Amino acid sequence: MSKRTEERRARRVEDGLTELDQWLRDQVAHGLAQADKAPYRVWDDAARRLVDAQAGALAGQVRGLAALPRRPGWPDRLLEEYALLRLLVRAHRRRDELPEGLRDTVRARIGFTVPQEEVLAGGERVRDLWWVIGSRDTAQDLLTTRRVWLRGRRTGRPGLVLSFAAPGTSLDASLVAGTRVDAELAFYPGSQPLRALVAERYGPAEPGTPDGTSVQGFLDEHAAALANDPWLDRWPATLRNVRPARAEGGGLYAADEAGDALPLRTGDPWRLLALSGGGPVTLAGEWSPRGLRPLAAWHRDEGAAVL
Repeated sequence: MSKRTEERRARRVEDGLTELDQWLRDQVAHGLAQADKAPYRVWDDAARRLVDAQAGALAGQVRGLAALPRRPGWPDRLLEEYALLRLLVRAHRRRDELPEGLRDTVRARIGFTVPQEEVLAGGERVRDLWWVIGSRDTAQDLLTTRRVWLRGRRTGRPGLVLSFAAPGTSLDASLVAGTRVDAELAFYPGSQPLRALVAERYGPAEPGTPDGTSVQGFLDEHAAALANDPWLDRWPATLRNVRPARAEGGGLYAADEAGDALPLRTGDPWRLLALSGGGPVTLAGEWSPRGLRPLAAWHRDEGAAVL
C-alpha cells in the first residue's frame, strides 16, 4: 500500500470515528429505556457507515450490538458496550501517546490488519506443546470464521488461530480439538497478544489432557488480560475438576472443588452431562460476558469429547 493510499484511508477512518462518536452521544442523549424495541437497522446503518470508512472490525462490533440478548438489565449492558466503543474512539485519537502494544491493539480493533508475512517475519515466536482446547465456527456476511483455541503446556499461555472461508471453500482443519501439538506460534502484536499463526510444527498431533485451573485462577487470569486489553470479548478457559451443577433458578454451572462456579452457555448440555456422569472433568470453553460456552471436555476414564 502506497503512502498516499495509507493517508487517504487514515482520513476516512478518522472521519468515520468522528461520526461514530456523535452517534454514540446521540444514543445516550435519547435514552436507552426503549432501546430494546429499536429495529436492527439502528445498529446496521451505523455499521455500514463504518464499513464505508474502512473501519471493518469496528463495524462488526457495532453490528453485534443488535444481537445482545434483550433480557432484564439489557440497557445497562448496552451502555457498557457504548462506553467501550467510545473508549476505543478516544484511544485512537490519542494513539501517539499510547504504549506500542496498546496502540497495536487499538488499530486492530478498528480494522487495520497486519499481513501474515509480517507476523511470521517479525512476530513474537513461542514454541511449546500446545493443547488444542476447542474450536468454534461462526458465519457472518457469507464468510465463515473458525476460532481455534490453544494453551501452552510449559508457558500456560493461550493462543487463538483464526481461519476464514468464503462460500465453496473449506476451513483449516489441521488443528483438532482434544489433541496437542509441538509447534512454534508467531503472535500478532498487541498489548495482550492472543491471535497467532502456526509458524512451525515439529511432529504429528497426539491425544492428551490439558492442565486446567480453578475457577478463581481463571477469573484472575481473565482480569489481568482485561487490564491489558479492555476490549477483549472472548477468552479461553480450561477448568480442572469441575462438575456440571444446577442453580436454584435452573441455570447450569461448572463448579469446582472450592465451590466456585461459572455459568454455562449451551443449548445442548446433554453430552457434557453424559460424559461427566456427576463426576469431575477438565472442561475447556470460550468465556464471554454471557457465560462459558463449552467446547471440549476430558474425563479420566472416557477420554476427550468435543462439545
